[in-house]
Amino acid sequence: MATKIEPTTAATTRIVIEPHSQFDLSTHSRTTTVRSLAITTLSNNRTILYVGTHSGTLFSLSPNLNHANSSQNGTVLQKLSFLRSVSVTNSSVDAVLVLPDLEKVLILSDGSLFLVDSDLSNRAVRLGFSKGISVVTRRRMRNNESEGLGLGVGLGLDSSNHKFLHKLGGFIVKDGGESHSEGFGGCVLAIAIGKRLVIVELVVKDVNNASLVVLKEIQCVDGVVSTMVWIDDSIVVGTANGYSLISCVSGQSSVIFSLPDVSRPPRLKLLYRDWRVLLLVDNVGIIVDEKGQPVGGSLVFRHGLDSVGELSFYVVVVSDGKIELYNKKHGGCVQVLPFGGEGIGPCVVASEEDRGGKLVAVATATKILPLSLIISPLPNAIAVAINL
Repeated sequence: MATKIEPTTAATTRIVIEPHSQFDLSTHSRTTTVRSLAITTLSNNRTILYVGTHSGTLFSLSPNLNHANSSQNGTVLQKLSFLRSVSVTNSSVDAVLVLPDLEKVLILSDGSLFLVDSDLSNRAVRLGFSKGISVVTRRRMRNNESEGLGLGVGLGLDSSNHKFLHKLGGFIVKDGGESHSEGFGGCVLAIAIGKRLVIVELVVKDVNNASLVVLKEIQCVDGVVSTMVWIDDSIVVGTANGYSLISCVSGQSSVIFSLPDVSRPPRLKLLYRDWRVLLLVDNVGIIVDEKGQPVGGSLVFRHGLDSVGELSFYVVVVSDGKIELYNKKHGGCVQVLPFGGEGIGPCVVASEEDRGGKLVAVATATKILPLSLIISPLPNAIAVAINL
């Protein structure tokens, strides 16, 4: 039964929660549980969910999108279908980073990076780089300005990429050659290894012909990096000591603020729609710009949280078997949805960061729950469909 929540502002807004379906991972594997999650829409408009497990396997799922039968003239997620799986390592898949423009998926497992095709049609190939990687993130640029074209030498780069490479002050090649033939694509990544940050370019011709070119190394980060976001020329990192802003150009860092001695682990979330970064301190979310300066008010969540995502105008948090939606502008909680009961263990939420933020997915240990945003034809009306 749909639950209607009245708005907290004067605008004529309606939010509707509709249960649909869920995917039970235990039907495909009884020996593993969900560790990480990613969601993306590929160039052919296929939406794919990637599920990393504690046993080292990566699954891909596809929601069946029903456009014709939606009463809101939008999109309704009807069912999640299993596509494929690939074994990565014997350790947990700690992070899944989808590279839709390259049609590849980057995987962090056992302190190393692995690459597979987006359709999981090949085995996972380990990239030749030092072990001990704790976090990897892609450089995000406002409006996706040309970053996906790569920085590899000999690629016919545009002026913005030459400018960025020049700002970095040159590069050091530790893996891969100094020049590449035509047909290569690439993207720029930041990798955390202990207290050290390494800026690399992933240069890809195919999944079996990929290399990491080291562009810059940044030493002396205050504490071991456990979370990281890179927007424009700024890298925001979180350690047990607090949050810092690091310039990828100069390598200089400045403290945004320190964390209390007793607090939850640091968490960061890129708010793609607003081009802001959400920094979490226990149950409080502080929004900063790309320079690390606080903007707007803070978001105060009802409880501590396991994971955080973004859905259009909302921040989505999951904890203790509940999904909560908070309006980013006024901070109000507009929806609370129990979905797994108390004591179900840690939950994960993933956002679609490359197509306008209209999809998110939530996972318990064995259940994957997709959420979609449907735009209603009614003036100022928004409907949110959550698949359970």
